[in-house]
Amino acid sequence: MAKHGKLTHTVHMTQDKIDRYGKLNGDWDILHYDHDYCVQRGFRGTLAHGMHNMAPAVDLGLEKYGRDFYYNGRVSVRWTGPVCPGDDQVTVLDEEDNIVAKVSDAEKGTVMVGKSTLRGK
Repeated sequence: MAKHGKLTHTVHMTQDKIDRYGKLNGDWDILHYDHDYCVQRGFRGTLAHGMHNMAPAVDLGLEKYGRDFYYNGRVSVRWTGPVCPGDDQVTVLDEEDNIVAKVSDAEKGTVMVGKSTLRGK
């Protein structure tokens, strides 16, 4: 049975988490590891991997729909901004299955939008 109401998941991003995720997925793009390189290109720092940032959307789908989400879950997101070391990414799943993720500093804004739902819903 689905949970009702708004669900929230918060992740504090660190360079160590980015490094460990990169080891798991094999993505060694310089944007994830070289702070100075990223700053020179206009970012606040290194960038967390997109799939890493998407994980809370999956977690919230599991929290809302339980076991059904393993078999019929669907997550679709797009990134609208970076998540950098030091950011707290707050991801919210609302009643209509909308996902919105923001970083803790309101000035930095929304970083991900999308849906976390069951197929056929």
